[in-house]
Amino acid sequence: MRLIEGDVQDDGEARIVELEQEVRDLTDELSHAKFALAESQRQNTRALGALRRQLSPLYRALKDVFGELDAAGAMEEVSSAAIPARTSAVWESWKSRLPGGPAKIIDALLLHQEMNTQQLAIATGVHRNSIPAMIYKLNKAGLLNKNGGRFSLKPL
Repeated sequence: MRLIEGDVQDDGEARIVELEQEVRDLTDELSHAKFALAESQRQNTRALGALRRQLSPLYRALKDVFGELDAAGAMEEVSSAAIPARTSAVWESWKSRLPGGPAKIIDALLLHQEMNTQQLAIATGVHRNSIPAMIYKLNKAGLLNKNGGRFSLKPL
């Protein structure tokens, strides 16, 4: 019994030729992309080298200046809010337990030591009407001292 009549076309060879051409085209395209990437990397390396050459004299001069300052015993000005690492870690812990506004207030008081409600609002970027609720949370945790209308952190 015959199922197919007529000539059967075999396009397999034509398709193979077409695919081989596509592979060659893609190989060429990949080669060009690799070349462009390598050229870009060379340009970046040259640009970074030029930047290094420009900044090196300034870097060396500043390094020398700071070396002289160290030798002369000039210390960096330490703010009165500078705190030991252990104490800093404790405050970081409190800030993670009281995130958001209360954490901002802790930061502001660490920096400025004592502030009133208006100053806290300005320093934290929070509306002044929101400050009392944050103060309440910090007070409830036993972290604040109040001196008149001014607040400070309790010593740890």
